[in-house]
Amino acid sequence: MKATTGERDTRTGRAPARALRRAARFVACTLAAAAAAGCERGTGSAGGAGGGDAGRAARGYVDVTEGSGLAFRHVNGASGAYYFLETNGSGCGLFDYDNDGDLDAYFAQGGALEGFQEKGPFPSRLFRNDGEGPDGRPRFSDVTEAAHAGALLYATGCCLGDYDGDGWRDVFVYGWGANVLLRNRGDGTFEDVSKKAGVADPRYAGTALYADFDRDGDLDLFVGNYVKWSYALHRSCAVPPAERSYCHPDVFDAETSLLYRNNGDGTFSDVSFPAGINRRDGKTLGALASDVDDDGDLDLFVANDSSPNFLYRNDGKPGELVFGDASESSALSYDHDGRTQGSMGCDFADVDGDLSPDLAVTNLEMEATALYVNDGHGRFDDQAFQRGIGRPSLLDFGWGLRFLDFDDDADMDLLVVNGHLHPGVVQYEASQRYEQEPKLFLNDGRGRFTVASAGPNAPDGKPGDEGGPFLSERLVARGLAMGDLDDDGDLDLIVSMNDHDARLVVRAGRPARRWIGLALAYEGKNPEAIGARVDVTAGGKRQRQEIRGAQSFASWQDLRLLFGLAGQAQAESVVVRWPRGELEEFGPLPAGSYHRLVRGKGKPAR
Repeated sequence: MKATTGERDTRTGRAPARALRRAARFVACTLAAAAAAGCERGTGSAGGAGGGDAGRAARGYVDVTEGSGLAFRHVNGASGAYYFLETNGSGCGLFDYDNDGDLDAYFAQGGALEGFQEKGPFPSRLFRNDGEGPDGRPRFSDVTEAAHAGALLYATGCCLGDYDGDGWRDVFVYGWGANVLLRNRGDGTFEDVSKKAGVADPRYAGTALYADFDRDGDLDLFVGNYVKWSYALHRSCAVPPAERSYCHPDVFDAETSLLYRNNGDGTFSDVSFPAGINRRDGKTLGALASDVDDDGDLDLFVANDSSPNFLYRNDGKPGELVFGDASESSALSYDHDGRTQGSMGCDFADVDGDLSPDLAVTNLEMEATALYVNDGHGRFDDQAFQRGIGRPSLLDFGWGLRFLDFDDDADMDLLVVNGHLHPGVVQYEASQRYEQEPKLFLNDGRGRFTVASAGPNAPDGKPGDEGGPFLSERLVARGLAMGDLDDDGDLDLIVSMNDHDARLVVRAGRPARRWIGLALAYEGKNPEAIGARVDVTAGGKRQRQEIRGAQSFASWQDLRLLFGLAGQAQAESVVVRWPRGELEEFGPLPAGSYHRLVRGKGKPAR
């Protein structure tokens, strides 16, 4: 969310027209504590219907892909050879590439493999948000070619942060083939600076993220690599009675991952081994940066497929990149039986109200989605089955996931999208299906979850907590990116599929509860404050979230934070711990709108 002042944008040479249209719905405010009560705010209010006219007859999550212009079909290049690359699909992301005040969409694309008959090329694609159509639904236009935004590699996912801190969000695309960094020129186009920046590594990457690990004010880059694969390393595998199938990851050797230090001049340096990012036994598909032990710096969790998960604890002083291996001591490497899991998507959030980041990780079928509960000191215990997530997810093949407060009741719920690897899986696993339904897990306020239905399921029979008809769709889902597309205070989403059409899903209707949205503005080369931690107190209840961007599976999220406030009319206090550790307090802030919090405009906090 950008401040919508109506001034001409001198960087693009045109007035931000769509941003001006947004101004009719909300005003982004820079607040000092003394002026907070008088801040202009958005027109959203508790109990207002979300999503304009989209899906008025339905509530919850509604698929509005048709007619939206968001026409993206993933190509996995399958030719019957069962190449290992075909299975993972790719991720997606939401970001404002043109600084016009709304969220645009990016989809990482696969590509042609040997023997594939369709003609390429198959670049990753950028869709510009054109605002709402007459029916109130979001509209998008494919601007890939005009913006020079089409990365050509067999992509896994994307990072959409501002790596050089110039105020324009860039595009980093990773996968099989040399990674691509597209620098945003600020005129609606991108330029390829991959080699110049030093990040055009050809290893098969499964994930990536930006974080200021050394607290020097700019964003470092972690690239988690998956396995060693090439046509020469291809193997023929079978799962009887199927004569041919995709090989298990165990067939291939793990690839080493990379940590790049941001040099502050548009280039990066590989510091992986000196920094302690040196394990060679992980096949990485997910990663998160979070302060898991509450010591003021960002640690690194790495989710690995059928190999031990890692936790690298940040032991460096400001200006240093030094990590220690806390994988086993944190109890995140294996399940309760000492076995590895097929870990893929991941997200941190406080699910039980103790202000420590707990961790959800999607896994293969018969492994269940894991829920690692943090004891407050960076040691975890998988309590998925005790807390209601394990059993309902046992048959799911999970990929993207996100914590969110779906019902605005001041606790974190969990959305997971699923889909199998093998179109013919039913031949050898009668309990499995290739296309699988998403699941929305609702938190009862004590960290215990129930599965939301696609229709009304509120205990009192009133509408408000139902998940929506999207939850009954069967998908071959992979990436999940969430953001508030219409700025009405709830999270909409895009979902990428493996070899299928992507989905655009909006939140229709709202429960009769209140919310508050926050966008942070930081000085220096991390303008959106990636890595900041925010505590919101309303009605005596304190909630905590972190700004990450890279979450879910291979996907990038809206960097604004949304907090449900239940019935509270305001947040009495908002305390921000900025990326380099400065503490600042804002508030009180009224509910029902977004607020832009600028470093230095609050009051010092302890």
